[in-house]
Amino acid sequence: MRFAAPDYVVLVVADLDRALAFYTDTLGLPLGHRSGPYAQLDTGTTRLALFERAAMGRTLGAELRAPDPDAPGFELGFKVADADAAYAELVAAGAEPVTPPTDRPWGQRTAYVRDPDGHLVELAAPAG
Repeated sequence: MRFAAPDYVVLVVADLDRALAFYTDTLGLPLGHRSGPYAQLDTGTTRLALFERAAMGRTLGAELRAPDPDAPGFELGFKVADADAAYAELVAAGAEPVTPPTDRPWGQRTAYVRDPDGHLVELAAPAG
């Protein structure tokens, strides 16, 4: 069996309302649908979903702890036209700043913020 592109990525979050406010209001992603402790954003081919930690724990049959923000296991990357402007806008809107816009040797200018659960969000634009 071979897999193609993922259908969706689920972020496990502490508080669905708080996470939804960040992803819909701060980032501007459109809500696809919400059902109890689960919400899916309308992000195209690979959708982004949010699932409350307590509900995911019930699904898995185990209590889940929050991940350590100092040991990230992944990042969500978004292409933007201007990393400096996107970073400034998100930080002004309340996103936690992590790394200001920086030119990278691979030809991009990137910046990082965190969502309310500590997940890394990368903003990537062409350098120069």
